Amino acid sequence: MQKTKRFFVFILAFLFLSSSMAVFSQDPKRNKDEPSTLDKYDLIARGKLSQDRGVRPVQIARMDNNGEILISCTEAKTIEQLKSIGIKFRQSQLELLADWNLLNYDRKNQTYRTTIYVYGAEKAAAIRQQVSTGVEKLADTLNSTLASLKNYLERIEREENLFAILYAYVLHSYSMGQFGEEIYRTPQLSAEFPFWNGYAWAVYPKRKFPTGVTFIPVDGNQFYFVSAAGVPRLDFRQITAFVKDVSNDNNVGDPDLRKSLLPFGLCDEEGNLTIPIFEREWSEKLEHMAKIVYAKTIEIGSSDEMKALLGMKTQAQAAMFLHYEIRYAFLYYLLEKGIIEAPGDFKNAENNKQAIMRNLVFLMKIGKLD
Repeated sequence: MQKTKRFFVFILAFLFLSSSMAVFSQDPKRNKDEPSTLDKYDLIARGKLSQDRGVRPVQIARMDNNGEILISCTEAKTIEQLKSIGIKFRQSQLELLADWNLLNYDRKNQTYRTTIYVYGAEKAAAIRQQVSTGVEKLADTLNSTLASLKNYLERIEREENLFAILYAYVLHSYSMGQFGEEIYRTPQLSAEFPFWNGYAWAVYPKRKFPTGVTFIPVDGNQFYFVSAAGVPRLDFRQITAFVKDVSNDNNVGDPDLRKSLLPFGLCDEEGNLTIPIFEREWSEKLEHMAKIVYAKTIEIGSSDEMKALLGMKTQAQAAMFLHYEIRYAFLYYLLEKGIIEAPGDFKNAENNKQAIMRNLVFLMKIGKLD
């Protein structure tokens, strides 16, 4: 009887401890419906990077369970508090994240707090709602110029490139040049920030088709390529050789280079280019469109409500963040309205052939714009 009683008491104690651990293994301040790690978020970092490290802050954030540590520290945590919510970590992890300016250590209070701006589902929805409203107005403003660009591409039978032209130049390149100085060149590496000095943000949920832009200036020309996971591409040396070769006459003269380009659809068998080429007149029109996009970005970021939602330190930081959100929202809007078509299958890499690259590139022969 005594043994039975002791066993019963043991079971009750075990159940109590188990339930207590379940309670203390979750951060009460975090939305339980959102991921417990940054791995599920869009994560972008911008700023001054040490060139001799061979790694970037986003890679550091995604190592091991660093993403779990970082999202747990959106509110300042002591080591004991991290342990109490069930976060596993090594001291070396915390030090690495602090060295990379992803965690801030408060010596006075002995707490760690992520330096990353984290926007969960609720806040992201509020931000994107304002962006969406702004994008609809932006589309109305750009309607006539956009129609003119589309007609021009249809005449040269390259309407499939409209997505890439909007994404890489109108929605990206010009704006980056406006706030790039403060984001990329003003910050300095120091003893306090030896590896990276900048800022980062994480947004949930992720965008549907994350893409990037490769920009190569050669001899007064600018070659743009929109890259995406699963989309075949030339390597950097081939692209540079290609742009140099076609600078004067829009023809690939080097027979070996021509042979390597044919499968990607960038030229025909005689070396004539099969991609959009914008001379100065159209370059100026595209820049005018880009200036309107940039002005809208600043306008959206200047509202008191957006400033409160973002909570960022500077206008340049907010503009950089919003320029990413706006370009995706604008393209989604145009895709939904049937104004443009996706140049490839960003979800299923096996559906993309090498020739799809032709839809993702264009050449601007601009010289120097005033």
